[in-house]
Amino acid sequence: MNASSFINSKVLRCRTFFFVSYSLISSALLGQSESSEAPVVGEALHYEVTYEWGPIFLEVGEVVFSAKEVKDAVTKQWDFRGWGTSKPHWDWFYPVNSTYSSTTDPAFIPFSFSRIGREGRHRYNRIYNRSSDHCMELNCSDDELDNHSICRTESGEEFRDVMSAIHWCRQLPWSSFERGEVIAMDLLLDGEINSTTLKFEGETKHLSPLWPDSVDCWEFHPTLIDGTVFKPGDEMKVLMTADHRRLPVYIETELIIGAAKIHLSHHQIHTPASFQMLRDSCSNIERNLDR
Repeated sequence: MNASSFINSKVLRCRTFFFVSYSLISSALLGQSESSEAPVVGEALHYEVTYEWGPIFLEVGEVVFSAKEVKDAVTKQWDFRGWGTSKPHWDWFYPVNSTYSSTTDPAFIPFSFSRIGREGRHRYNRIYNRSSDHCMELNCSDDELDNHSICRTESGEEFRDVMSAIHWCRQLPWSSFERGEVIAMDLLLDGEINSTTLKFEGETKHLSPLWPDSVDCWEFHPTLIDGTVFKPGDEMKVLMTADHRRLPVYIETELIIGAAKIHLSHHQIHTPASFQMLRDSCSNIERNLDR
């Protein structure tokens, strides 16, 4: 579901890092306040994915992120979901229909995480469940990974999945960071924990082709996980609104030829009924799921 997923099947090990930089994403109430707020219940972020190379501009996919709060008598949890699909006219080249789901505690430590659907020639059905304070169990039905336990690395740092990492990053105290400061992050991806970083590049303005006005943003660069198109250490560019909403508005990844770009098209807060309709409409799209 990372932007590069829609571009080239060679990017299979890197594509999901799209969700982390987004990590996981307007012109009113802009400021430098810290984010002490939890994610917004019923929030939905809609993105357009493009491939650009010189004069070539192709709309190749779309992504939706959503956040829901779940409460019972004992605990409060977050239910995050990201859904991505290729545009119908792009299905012949790289068909995508994939869902990433995560349930977390209030600190965005995952209880469970799943990646289910299709990306190119690959079908994914991977479910991770918390088995102890330090480990998660992978149940993989897609024959690409073996079932096994994933536990904290020697650093002892908490690890997060792709979806929970989005919201953890949105809560970081960006206005207190100095330009060039590096933040460490442990990411669960493809059955293993990867140690990576976010480098803060300071403040900037961003004018989206999908918005009427420019917005003040923080810029940071996640370090990519090793893959076949990106060299280890290559970076993405992520812009997040410098306000209490912390909306990731733009992500750019240079490819061997051209660039994959993700643009926030609109941001909505739904009522419970309309929120459920949104999730149902995404999950009911069966295009590209045939074998």
